[in-house]
Amino acid sequence: MTNLRILFVEDNRISSLISCTILRDAGYDIVEAFDAREAAEIIDLHGNLAALVTDINLGRGEDGFDVARRARAAYPDLPVVFVSAAAGSRFLLERVDPSEFIAKPYHPQRLMDALDRAIPVGTA
Repeated sequence: MTNLRILFVEDNRISSLISCTILRDAGYDIVEAFDAREAAEIIDLHGNLAALVTDINLGRGEDGFDVARRARAAYPDLPVVFVSAAAGSRFLLERVDPSEFIAKPYHPQRLMDALDRAIPVGTA
């Protein structure tokens, strides 16, 4: 799983630090954003994203669904994994297909398994 760049969007910096450290240790190249505005800037700058992992509730402003829609507009085949502690029912209504949902709190292996399923084999 080396050199696959993942955009990780999470407004909780501690949660982001933990998850991103684990993903980096697993060999992913992680680009972090802490809100939808930062995510939009990264989407516009990085043309080689392998996947998007985004929290749904990102505080003030746009949410993870908005981030996913923007990412898919730029990269139609980009795999998306949503994570949330409280927005599971919103995912069923608003998700950007195809995508996956992981409820918080989650074990890091669940996230890595979701990325393994979402990212096509041979992507680098």
